[in-house]
Amino acid sequence: MDRNTIASLYADEPSDTSVTVAGWVRSVRDMKNFGFVTLNDGSCFKDLQVVMGRDSLPNYDESPRWA
Repeated sequence: MDRNTIASLYADEPSDTSVTVAGWVRSVRDMKNFGFVTLNDGSCFKDLQVVMGRDSLPNYDESPRWA
């Protein structure tokens, strides 16, 4: 699977396709039914906000994201 940089995501037109990114987690917030991860890969100054839904992610409660 090809990885995209965050800079290339901001440079391209928005689409409804799935993408793969990798980087450093800057912050994590957990809400009742969803969570937010702020991700940066060093390719630009902007961060990427990833939204994780409890209903759509099977291992939402098992992931060590809130440690």
